[in-house]
Amino acid sequence: MAAAALGGVALWLGPAPAEEPPAGEPARAHFSMLPSNHMMLRATLNGKGPYKLIFDLGAPITLLSNRAAEESGTVDDKTPKSFLFSMRGEAEVAKLQVGTLKAEKLPVVVFDHPALGILSDAFGERIDGIIGFTFFARYRTTIDYQKDEMTFTPVDVQVRDLMKDLPDRIAGPKVARRRVLAPAGLWGLRLGAAEPGGVGVRVAAVVPDSPAAIAGLAAGDVVTAVDDRWAATAHDVYEAAAAVEPGRPAPVTVRRDDQELTLTVRPADGA
Repeated sequence: MAAAALGGVALWLGPAPAEEPPAGEPARAHFSMLPSNHMMLRATLNGKGPYKLIFDLGAPITLLSNRAAEESGTVDDKTPKSFLFSMRGEAEVAKLQVGTLKAEKLPVVVFDHPALGILSDAFGERIDGIIGFTFFARYRTTIDYQKDEMTFTPVDVQVRDLMKDLPDRIAGPKVARRRVLAPAGLWGLRLGAAEPGGVGVRVAAVVPDSPAAIAGLAAGDVVTAVDDRWAATAHDVYEAAAAVEPGRPAPVTVRRDDQELTLTVRPADGA
């Protein structure tokens, strides 16, 4: 998509949210069709807004920018961010209203996806998120391109958590063969539990005078990356550490007291 072709386009995002539809009638919402062929809706989140959201039938999640999530009260502004796209992880919008439709307890993922920045720059206006599967799977949706209007009829369906299912779906059928992950060298730390929302893994203990201690790691640190690889779980940490040969310096990014630090660990030879 060429930014030049999109620049300077004014967004018409439909009227303000209307009253609830009569009983038995589908809810309705107006959208604008952008030159990029994205459908844009204007929505309120927890009574705040409006926010500009792209309706994307191919998106497996509903995504909110950090700014929209904080302003709407979906996440607390003190909730930690990971170093990768400032991810906050999973959250829930108590009420989303678009047109005459009100959706409650909508699961979302909060982070500043690069696509939001690209589209915001292209159109010269802030794009606040993407409405995806966790929203539209709840409804039988019709799209009238002549009227720039969507209608939504609720359907009885259980919306699967695609983000939690994704690792198993990518891995395919479970097989008996197992892979044991272990660091290639000695690091000198013990991991605790993964933090909620996939933002890192807490360090439970550091062995005195070990490579981890010499590098400055401390119990209570939350490891978010090892050797420039994102670490959301203990599995991620072990897998990254397994690729670091003894003696090779490896950057380790941690969160400590709401600050992000990058320390250098040289694993020792355990032979």
